[in-house]
Amino acid sequence: MIADDFQQAFKECDVIAGPVAPTVAWKIGEKSDDPVANYLADIFTLPASLAGLPGMSLPVGFGAGNMPVGMQLIGNYFKEAQLLNVAHQYQQATDFHTRRPGGF
Repeated sequence: MIADDFQQAFKECDVIAGPVAPTVAWKIGEKSDDPVANYLADIFTLPASLAGLPGMSLPVGFGAGNMPVGMQLIGNYFKEAQLLNVAHQYQQATDFHTRRPGGF
């Protein structure tokens, strides 16, 4: 059913964009002892994986505490080149991929 929902969406668009995680990135080791938080951090990436679709994430800015925020791009089956092209075009239009969070 998940794959079917994606196929319906791809009748309307070429690539789907959405958040990578429900929060900004954590500091290294911050949630290492919290398995539930670690599971929930990946919750938005699961549907594409379950449907077997190509996906990738890229940096799109900074949020609370000047920590990175990611955008997930999902493409259709066998459309990896199109997915990579969208990511490349985004990186050409922004400079988030060159920035680092404070303190690094």
